[in-house]
Amino acid sequence: MSKQQKIYLTTSICVVLTGLMLSIFYRPYVYTNQINDFGFADTIGSLVSVIGFCFFAWSFKNYTDAQKNKQIFIATVIYGFVWESFGLIGIHGTFDWKDIVGAIVSGILTFLIKELIKRLIDKQNLVVKRNYK
Repeated sequence: MSKQQKIYLTTSICVVLTGLMLSIFYRPYVYTNQINDFGFADTIGSLVSVIGFCFFAWSFKNYTDAQKNKQIFIATVIYGFVWESFGLIGIHGTFDWKDIVGAIVSGILTFLIKELIKRLIDKQNLVVKRNYK
């Protein structure tokens, strides 16, 4: 497993665990105390869905940047529109526009985190190459 894949796996695990902890502790607290958090508690699952899935998938196989971008788009469409549409037809849960927005935000964050990791690794590789010359 490459260094980048280890970072992807760690990121995925941290994001999913954070989402679970927020769902277990934060969401009930907000609901019980009737705190207006602008829908954050309602969209925790959607906010972590694309990040958790994509980074987990990337931890097992090397993909090109273009492939990763395509996977982010597909995951965002599936989690944001397909999955949420199941609520409209009564297959799963309830339909909520906030979850669609949450999945789109998750897709954007996935892209930004991917780019950040890529730049940090490229920068580190450049430093390592300079030290060996």
